[in-house]
Amino acid sequence: MSDEIPDALPVGPEDEDKRIFAWDLMKASNDVVVGFARLMSTTSMTAIGVLLSLAGLAGLGRGGDGWKLLLVGLSCIAYLAAALLFSYVVRGRQINISPDDYDDVVEQFLSAARLRQRMTNIGLGLVVFATLCGLTAILVALGNRS
Repeated sequence: MSDEIPDALPVGPEDEDKRIFAWDLMKASNDVVVGFARLMSTTSMTAIGVLLSLAGLAGLGRGGDGWKLLLVGLSCIAYLAAALLFSYVVRGRQINISPDDYDDVVEQFLSAARLRQRMTNIGLGLVVFATLCGLTAILVALGNRS
């Protein structure tokens, strides 16, 4: 019994060039996206600590701060959700490379890139939402102190 596939075409020099091109394209794009997502994941987690510290300094948690605490809680949840989305973007994705059809490889790569772009945009939207909620609660609390 032979290990050869009878219908497969032999891999030629053009196929090797296409494989190298596809690999270089994916690697270059992935390095940028993964680096940004790692940075934003860490930033989102750090923002939770900063927000809670500022809320403590602003005196949140005393009587009558129910809606401000709700905004701080929503902000923390949004930061955590953003960190999870950015972590998902960092996660690897398997792309099947066949020497017979490199057009499919490009389509798979573009599909993965579009998904990462959507997840990154949603994560950035959550960071903006969280920042606005947190700042509103803290600024109002500081305004009520004086």
